[in-house]
Amino acid sequence: MTPFKVNEVFLSLQGEGSRAGRPCLFIRLTGCPLRCTYCDTSYAFFEGTMRTQEDLLEEVHRRIGPPQRGPNAPFVELTGGEPLAHPQAPALLQALLDEGYEVALETAGSHDLAPVPPSVVKIVDRKTPGSGQVHRWLESNLDHLVPGQDELKFVLTDEADYAWALDWCRARELWDRLDILFSPVWGRLDARWLAERIIADRVPVRFQLQLHKLVWDPDQRGV
Repeated sequence: MTPFKVNEVFLSLQGEGSRAGRPCLFIRLTGCPLRCTYCDTSYAFFEGTMRTQEDLLEEVHRRIGPPQRGPNAPFVELTGGEPLAHPQAPALLQALLDEGYEVALETAGSHDLAPVPPSVVKIVDRKTPGSGQVHRWLESNLDHLVPGQDELKFVLTDEADYAWALDWCRARELWDRLDILFSPVWGRLDARWLAERIIADRVPVRFQLQLHKLVWDPDQRGV
């Protein structure tokens, strides 16, 4: 099997989404075809070492132990960069599922989700106009999101992004279909402003902050 270029593997807390706060082992793959204006992992564009799938599975076992069931089950997330830029990523996700782990994928929705195993928790970042990458989206990916399991995330740079995200979700009648996350770009959009707008407008979304940036230095790697 073709090896992966891996930027880092680290144990931390899940920083975003409905699973925020859970211990999680992150596998960050190298490479991303997108260039968002606020990217905080540009170091993952090129830096990394070649690793085999078997090697990665062995490290998962070593770092978080054998799989188990329950609310504190070992949790693994494949992230990037853009992990689906690696054609072999779905095979790694399936191998982690086969081992018995709870598995998540962080992706921009710019690559086809069809090959991703359905039981993988898909956290899909719909890029807004403020990201500079709004055109990098496959509309068909909405058909592969599982209600009650997967999440659609909007990282907002300003008020215009907020209005755009509302219109986009309304046009597709997503409020009652999917868990939707609204998050401010760190250091650009005031978190209180966003929280109060969501409350005032009665928007049925989950407000979120990047938990790891509140706990550690915002520029620290491996957290």
